[in-house]
Amino acid sequence: MEDEWVMHTAVKDGTSNERVTTTLIGLPGDPDDDQYGYGTIPDEGETAIPEEDQVAVPFYTNTYVDDTTALDRREALRKVKRYSRRGGIETAYKKIKEFVAWTTSKDFSVRLFHFGFAVLLYNSWLMVDFLVQTGLDIEFRSKPRITAQRFIEFVKQRLVRLI
Repeated sequence: MEDEWVMHTAVKDGTSNERVTTTLIGLPGDPDDDQYGYGTIPDEGETAIPEEDQVAVPFYTNTYVDDTTALDRREALRKVKRYSRRGGIETAYKKIKEFVAWTTSKDFSVRLFHFGFAVLLYNSWLMVDFLVQTGLDIEFRSKPRITAQRFIEFVKQRLVRLI
């Protein structure tokens, strides 16, 4: 860990150019976790890589972390895991936007319906992609085999026939 990475930036409820001190934390990387880049326990069937051969994954935090204190290290790891989950959630929300129908309505109930329907389509797409991948009896991968656009076009064709 390295301390005193100083930046001058706008801080919420602070001055426009306030000094912010951050801490650089390096965590051991997980070789099969491309999306989040960290891990401490090898997955089932995965061979453990010696610590000296692992590439450190950098994270910045504004929390002071003392490298010699186990409690600080555990707390820093907990924050990194929470932040990494947040990245996955933000990616999912970005993807859901592809499924939302365009509307100019300012009515909350209409907008809520559009968002709810988009979430339903998004979850359906994930389920169909999962079923296709398991049905092909090949290794599951996080990158979808059926693109969102292809799924949307398929659903659109089916709905047009119904109407």
